[in-house]
Amino acid sequence: MKEKQFIVLIIYDIVDNKTRSRMVKCLEQYGVRVQKSVFEALLTEVQYRKLIRESQRIINHQVDSLRVYILDDVVNVYTWGIGERKEQDCIIL
Repeated sequence: MKEKQFIVLIIYDIVDNKTRSRMVKCLEQYGVRVQKSVFEALLTEVQYRKLIRESQRIINHQVDSLRVYILDDVVNVYTWGIGERKEQDCIIL
């Protein structure tokens, strides 16, 4: 039986060019770039957890921002992120 996969959106704002390049190389292993700082991927839970571990090692937690959105189905959206998040953030799908 095939393992369940999720659509995952990865959105980042990285200050340093070298760090940004490392993140892009990492994300290219998992998905496709759909905008300058946005990747889209179809991942299993194991792949998702590996992506999170790897991206945490790359990003500067003090100045950069990283958001990962899991689109589980039409109703549920789960998020994970590093960096400041404003209360008025709204997700519209």
